[in-house]
Amino acid sequence: MKRELGLYSVITISLGAMIGSGIFVLPGLAAKIAGPAVVLAYVLAGLVVLPAALSKAEMATAMPEAGGTYVFIDKAMGPLMGTVAGLGVWFSLIFKASFSLVGLGAYLVMFSNAPVKPVALALAGVLIIINIAGVKQTAGVQKTVVTGVLLMLGFFITRGIPHVDVVNLQPFLGKGFKGLIVATGVIFVSYAGVTKVASIAEEIKDPGRTIPRGILGSVALMMFIYPVVVLVMVGVVGSGRLSGTVVPVADTARAFLGEVGVDVVSAIAVLALISMANAGLLASSRYPFAMSRNSLAPNVLQRLSKHSRTPFISIAVTGSVMLVLVAFVPLLELAKLASAFQLLVFSFVNMALIAFRESLVDWYQPKFRSPLYPWTQIFGIVASFGLLTQLGVVPLVGAVGIIVMGIVWYRVFGRSRVSKQSVSLDALRVRTTAGLVEKTRERLRSPGAASLLVVFHHGATPDRERAVMGVGLRFLEPGGQLSVVHIDMQDIGPTVPVPDLPVGAEELDVDEHQTRLRRGALMDLLSQRGPELVLVEIPPVSRRTRQYIADARWLREHADASVLFFHYRGIREVKTIVIMGSGGPADVDKISLAYRLVDHDGATLRLVHVLDEAASEAEVASVRNYHLQLSNLTEVRIESRVERSADLFGNLDRWTEGADLVILGAAAHPSVHFDLSDRIAGAIRHPVLTVSPREAHRKTLGRRVLERIIY
Repeated sequence: MKRELGLYSVITISLGAMIGSGIFVLPGLAAKIAGPAVVLAYVLAGLVVLPAALSKAEMATAMPEAGGTYVFIDKAMGPLMGTVAGLGVWFSLIFKASFSLVGLGAYLVMFSNAPVKPVALALAGVLIIINIAGVKQTAGVQKTVVTGVLLMLGFFITRGIPHVDVVNLQPFLGKGFKGLIVATGVIFVSYAGVTKVASIAEEIKDPGRTIPRGILGSVALMMFIYPVVVLVMVGVVGSGRLSGTVVPVADTARAFLGEVGVDVVSAIAVLALISMANAGLLASSRYPFAMSRNSLAPNVLQRLSKHSRTPFISIAVTGSVMLVLVAFVPLLELAKLASAFQLLVFSFVNMALIAFRESLVDWYQPKFRSPLYPWTQIFGIVASFGLLTQLGVVPLVGAVGIIVMGIVWYRVFGRSRVSKQSVSLDALRVRTTAGLVEKTRERLRSPGAASLLVVFHHGATPDRERAVMGVGLRFLEPGGQLSVVHIDMQDIGPTVPVPDLPVGAEELDVDEHQTRLRRGALMDLLSQRGPELVLVEIPPVSRRTRQYIADARWLREHADASVLFFHYRGIREVKTIVIMGSGGPADVDKISLAYRLVDHDGATLRLVHVLDEAASEAEVASVRNYHLQLSNLTEVRIESRVERSADLFGNLDRWTEGADLVILGAAAHPSVHFDLSDRIAGAIRHPVLTVSPREAHRKTLGRRVLERIIY
């Protein structure tokens, strides 16, 4: 695309996307909520918009290409968040355009006696046809309309200021602070178009300078125009008369400009609202089209008209939603929902900038940088979500619904069709694995666990116990404390001697009948001895062992120690250990334990990591690089095997072939009905050691969710 747009064009495009319903319709609705303080509400809304404007200005100078909000969020946080943001922007634009159409109908009614809703629906139908036919609003028309509106508003302000009565502004906070905040949220959509220029960055001359100047200049100008115009409205007619009207500019003009002035103001309002509604339909219909091209929406949405070359299916779908909204959703709820979705999207914009900055990717080199990073963005995120919570139940449910819809849509439709990752996820994965490598290095240097508790089922044979103890003693540092407990699920019997215990080792027997007491006794023992490591022998599943295994799982969830489950299936010398899964929080324990178990001469550690079939080459390369870093920590030979597969259990025999032992990571808080590590351990023919690291028991829900996303 040719770079032909200068600073004035950028400002008029930005202003054109803002000037409309925010000044010609919303002040009356907001005055009913906040009273005279509606003037301040426009200032506060501008301040909340400012961080997103700064963030988008920075990202647009780093990526001066077509796309805008959806592209930035998609690149920063991945296709899942891109899907949520795409739906959020789509709905925000549709609601704003629908809101403009209802306001447009109200101004047209001033020239006739036709009812507002039918007029708005008819106008929506006309705009849909126009967009499908390919009749576009030119940049020249946009400049003319914006210039005309600015001149009219300038005239409105200069003629109206002398008629302002200070009495009409008192009491300023008569509706309370709550009313002010709610009104701020309602009129937030007035600033929604400020960042529109980022989507046409490829057409802007000297984007590194022009985009930030255009965006920030537009915000500054509207933060002056909006409050002053609303000040004239409230000061001239009072918030009481202004409350609830959908033609506030016309009602105010009647007080000091007469009927001719009302007609002129109304005519300009009609032009501005038509321009905004058309631009809203045009822009919103391109989001399903863009998502379809990115494999996040059905291919049918990419179909172009043979005559006009417009995405007519996308326009028709968007227009149909708009018709439903105009027909059935009240005007105030349209405004609230439009603002709710815009607040959500602007929060994502601020998060995207943080993701780019923290990712430290080489290609992200913006020519403009947002000041006071990251506090500016944090303020924008917190303020946006704060306003969102004040808009009421319907907008809040709508915002949550968009997030849920986006996640479900991506999981069901888009996930299998896209393979790219976000810079934030890539960077987070790199930083996390670097930390794991360093922790593994430190663990390998340690002499072993200071204390070990070994738990046996009472029916374990001496040979089985001897083999399990042999494994456990490899993990214990010289002179460390060893505790042993036998659990008898049936009767309290005599103490079972533990074979081949080193001198000074302590033997403890706990025999109880009741489940509660049995678990309580184990926890008492853990509290008394405070073992660093717990090794639990897992016998074959049978009627006699089922409760013991359940108690062992319970112990894994509650012990303040690293817990190992050993599925003994005959083990002698250990030359080949297969470690399933890598990059996760259990890696430090898995690698260090394997290192202590393996007979070093001619030994091999085989690292096997299974990715989704749709995993990108970048993901595969990232895991292989992590394996390479681990191989540099020890003299033991390490094999790396990174596979793409949708059939985990069907390939286990191939991946574990020749293994003397298989080591798995286990969740500290497994599902009641489903534990993947236990299912894998049961499906493998070789001896298996599952590891639940001590740190996993202390993680918050948020941390566990984050690790699930990363790994």
